[in-house]
Amino acid sequence: MGFWKDLLLGKNSGSSGGSFKNVDWLDAEHRWRTIETMAKTRAQADMRQALIQADVLIDTIMKQANVTGTTFGERLKALKTRLPHHVYQKLWQAHIKRNELVHEQGSFVAEWELTTHLQAFQSAMSAMRGLR
Repeated sequence: MGFWKDLLLGKNSGSSGGSFKNVDWLDAEHRWRTIETMAKTRAQADMRQALIQADVLIDTIMKQANVTGTTFGERLKALKTRLPHHVYQKLWQAHIKRNELVHEQGSFVAEWELTTHLQAFQSAMSAMRGLR
């Protein structure tokens, strides 16, 4: 009975994708506004940090939803069939840029990259919010 009760109450999506009803969306929105404020300065350090923090926010959302996987990449792969294809692909590209910023010394964020990747993170957050 426990499995069916959890499924009916939305505690288990029936897949490795988790339940996005468990996410603290109020906190996520607050953190997103902070990221947007940081990005508006257009200072290189702030633009880098905005992309990194947006990636952390998406990962936090996936963790709160109990998406399976031990890394961001594993959790994102678990959502492949639940996110719109274009959202999934753009989120991967944004995560790759985040990895470049964190792991490659001297990496740089162009303004077009900031805009493109922040839109990807925001689209992903919106898509995840619509998942049940």
